[in-house]
Amino acid sequence: MSEVTAPERTSLSWSLIAGGIFALACFLLHLLTSLHGETLGYGFFRDELYFLVCGRHLDWGYVDQPPLVAVQSRLAELLFGLSPTGIRLFSFAANGCTVLLTGLLARQMGAKRLGQVLAMTAVFAGPVFIGTSNYLSMNSLEPALWMSALLVVVSILNGSVSPKWWIAFGVFAGIGVENKHSTVFFLVALAIGLLLTPQRKVLWSKWCAAGIGVIVLLTLPNFLWQAVHHFPTYELLSGIAKTDKNVKLPPLDFIKAQIYMLLFIMAPLWIGGLLWAALAKKARELRFISIMFLAFFLMMMAMHAKDYYLAPIYPALYAVAAAGLSAYNWSGSVKWLVGTLEVAWSALMLVLLAIAAPLFLTILPPAEWTGYAKRLHQEIPRSEKFTSPLPQYFSDRFGWPEMVKGFADRYNALPADVRAKTGIFCGNYGEASAVNILGAQYGLPHAISGHQNYFYWGPGDYTGESMLTLGNDPKDYTDNYEEVVDLGAFDAPWIMDHEHHHYFWLKHRKKTYAAEWNDFKFWY
Repeated sequence: MSEVTAPERTSLSWSLIAGGIFALACFLLHLLTSLHGETLGYGFFRDELYFLVCGRHLDWGYVDQPPLVAVQSRLAELLFGLSPTGIRLFSFAANGCTVLLTGLLARQMGAKRLGQVLAMTAVFAGPVFIGTSNYLSMNSLEPALWMSALLVVVSILNGSVSPKWWIAFGVFAGIGVENKHSTVFFLVALAIGLLLTPQRKVLWSKWCAAGIGVIVLLTLPNFLWQAVHHFPTYELLSGIAKTDKNVKLPPLDFIKAQIYMLLFIMAPLWIGGLLWAALAKKARELRFISIMFLAFFLMMMAMHAKDYYLAPIYPALYAVAAAGLSAYNWSGSVKWLVGTLEVAWSALMLVLLAIAAPLFLTILPPAEWTGYAKRLHQEIPRSEKFTSPLPQYFSDRFGWPEMVKGFADRYNALPADVRAKTGIFCGNYGEASAVNILGAQYGLPHAISGHQNYFYWGPGDYTGESMLTLGNDPKDYTDNYEEVVDLGAFDAPWIMDHEHHHYFWLKHRKKTYAAEWNDFKFWY
């Protein structure tokens, strides 16, 4: 690659050791800050509670995600217990793997040792990579799986491995789709990049066809689930696109958001890597990566995707940039300057990481976050219209124990004969999942909802004769219940602004849940 032959690449053992050190440091950073965050009151993130419930209802698909995150949550709970840090360990490890894979990818492209370190540091210090891997999510595994697949392609192209490795590509890509459906767009962009360059020749082999077959086999269960359920994920996304839920950035702001989420000092690295791969003669064998990135970028921009949806593809540009710095036979003072640049750049990124880390890791008490952000001239980042006193990824970790305790106090205050027929209805999966995960210690009944996959799980045996709920106005319930009793306010510090509610006791529903359950469908 880049006119660097295979024997000139740095030793694999060195790259694995260096990458392993980075990966371990990454894992420990997450582990220690997560444990520290628990002592400061940062608890389960809203989506984590939902994923845990999905893990207890394992299936081949869900309204709003493929099955892998549910499997991940179930395994983490069984292996490490029910704690915020415990269920995140796989995500922490995935972030470390992404760092390691970036170094290996840079090596396969011809980057020397300092270049590999530079590329790995860019991912290690990237706010978006750390922030989205600091809790259980689909986003932690996504870049690791994408870079694994791309590493296989680059290795096949430069002859490091045989075409049989297309099978491994199929495994990584197929698992990637089962982790998050956006992997499909990555694969389309990769195909465009290869087809529009001479590297297309690598596609015309039986082993590539076999790899595609593996992707089909691995994704078929989720596709069949979607088909049986009339493609609910497409219905969900189409509905959201017609609302104002997500912040829709114009092109210039979308580009600015990329620089912000990656740390501004990294912009010359990924932009330089993109330009070098697109224009340099020595980068002709890597040109497909620049086309791949641009195709993916344009697809995401056209669909008004959230800014961080592009994050998993950036390690490829970091690796390309590292290869570019190593592609020329520098000598004398120029060689020294390039090496000094790589070391200084890596060191500066780590310094900026140390400064910026409290913005996206649970290091500061919540009361100190706003002041710290103001000193750095940072505003609360938003990808959705919802507002909160802290960034959503922090505010959504507060209030759940207090909310569940509030339900428990009111439930246990009911007469025994009434409790026996009382259930809990919640307006969204966060509230319902908090009750179902944290409510066992209080003996709370199972909570139901019409939100996302809760709609498919149905109302159970509840008729609506006696239900507890959270809401804003008793008038919202008087059309369907004969009696609505306000049981007082729910409030907790640092929660999302729309989560300040009242507890209501709903009595004697006029029609049963079973009779009207389709009306409760809420996919948003």
